[in-house]
Amino acid sequence: MSSDEAFVLEVLAALRDSGVEAIVVGSVAALLQGAPLTTDDMDVLIRDTPANRSKLKDLEQRLGGKAIALSPLSSAVRITTHQAHLDILFDEIPGGLGFQGLRARSARVDLGDAVAVVASLEDIIASKEAAGRPKDLAQLPVLRDTLRVLRALKKS
Repeated sequence: MSSDEAFVLEVLAALRDSGVEAIVVGSVAALLQGAPLTTDDMDVLIRDTPANRSKLKDLEQRLGGKAIALSPLSSAVRITTHQAHLDILFDEIPGGLGFQGLRARSARVDLGDAVAVVASLEDIIASKEAAGRPKDLAQLPVLRDTLRVLRALKKS
């Protein structure tokens, strides 16, 4: 198992054990569905509620990190661990994609003893299009090709 895989499993276990209901979004969600990408962090989406804000303290402890604001212009926080960064986004991702809708269209990916709830590739593509950052736009051809392949495999 690579250190990247170990980090994803560690985060999933910490989310589960802290009781934070999260949807894996971004590049890690695409990776878990077969997209050949690389990334240096993991993004999850949670609801911005007092209960979840409280649970983040437990999540920080489980991961051995401290949550800090990503930007004064965003409510997102980052927990930096010895392995990588976990970015926690609240309520919606670019493209106006909210928690409820993402969860309704999400996929479940089994990873040994862990289960990741991941945003659909369609939603990841829509979010990266809406974000419009150069690194997101560069990933779009790979994501679209992955989606085409998965759809073709599903038909056969």
